[in-house]
Amino acid sequence: MMQRKKRRRTMPGSGTRRTFAAFRVMLLLALGALPAAAEKYQSDEWMTECGVGPETGARECTITVPFQEREKGEKGAFALVVALSSGDLAVVGEPFPLRAELRVDGNPAIECKEPRYCLFARGDSRTVLDELRTGSVILLDVFTAKKAFRASLTARGYRAGIAQIRAWGYPLAGE
Repeated sequence: MMQRKKRRRTMPGSGTRRTFAAFRVMLLLALGALPAAAEKYQSDEWMTECGVGPETGARECTITVPFQEREKGEKGAFALVVALSSGDLAVVGEPFPLRAELRVDGNPAIECKEPRYCLFARGDSRTVLDELRTGSVILLDVFTAKKAFRASLTARGYRAGIAQIRAWGYPLAGE
């Protein structure tokens, strides 16, 4: 009797949690916005963390959603990171992104073109963050040196994270 090979399904938060945490730390260190997490919350794949910023001493929050994709045999592990105090939005991962395009529902896409830490322009980021308040689907294309990885994410966990931040009493930029 032939045995079928079990296919291991990789879920966010499984064996790659440390990889995503490392990506997030690298990005936030580059942005200078890494809070010492006092509160943590997770909804769907989205992770919300709030605490006191190391440089400013101000209360800061980040929301991160990790995702993995396979494209023609090559694996990509990425994270979309939102630094709420500054309004910065970025994609970080491995292989290193060279460019990324992000679209919420049918709205126009925004693009970043920075290698390694693909940071979106602040004005574009704020527009997308406004769209995430009511949007449902996030389409994200990450371009590396060899492949393009395409992901579809839900915004539900982002909104739950925002609600939790409000419940904790942390300030949100623009409110």
